[in-house]
Amino acid sequence: MSQKRSRPVVTGVAAVLAAGLVAGGVALTAQRGADDPVLGADGAGVTPSATAGDGTSRDGTVTIARTGPDLPGAGVLDRCGTSTRETVARYDSAALGTVVLQCGNSGQGYEHVRVRHTQDWDDVVSGHGSRDWDDAMLTAVQTALESPAAGYPQDAGDGKVCYAAPVRFDDGSRPAAEPFVRVIVSSTTDRVITAFPTSDGGC
Repeated sequence: MSQKRSRPVVTGVAAVLAAGLVAGGVALTAQRGADDPVLGADGAGVTPSATAGDGTSRDGTVTIARTGPDLPGAGVLDRCGTSTRETVARYDSAALGTVVLQCGNSGQGYEHVRVRHTQDWDDVVSGHGSRDWDDAMLTAVQTALESPAAGYPQDAGDGKVCYAAPVRFDDGSRPAAEPFVRVIVSSTTDRVITAFPTSDGGC
């Protein structure tokens, strides 16, 4: 008889432990940076065509026009002064449906990319026309999300999805040091976490 009573107790303890592990995993994920290495495996928005209608490719390769409009534009960025949740761009992604790039903060979105990766994107466009860093970044994000290269997106774990694509300019040249882009999206919130140039083409 005591054995019958102990089974529900053991089951209950196991359930409590499992819940604790899940909660601990969520807390750990929240503490991790959005740019942790990934290996293996809503307001009025800007439409994708208005965001990057400057030479994006449909074959999974990002093509950045050497001249073109200033993206995302002062009007869009002005809204970021009032809310981190304002939409900078909206995309119809290949795997997740509608995905947004919000103004964000230090951990995700446009502000995160601006703080952490402006120099990286400046290095990409340096010597390749008159585009700003965010012109290149927004073009790259659009292509990677809407027309990903073969084999993408990939599950990056922790509720993240990784997109990657090669980058070129409309004159056929490529960035010297980091000729690929990696875009990380939250599959739970459908928001772009980060987008940065990289020297390898994988996730």
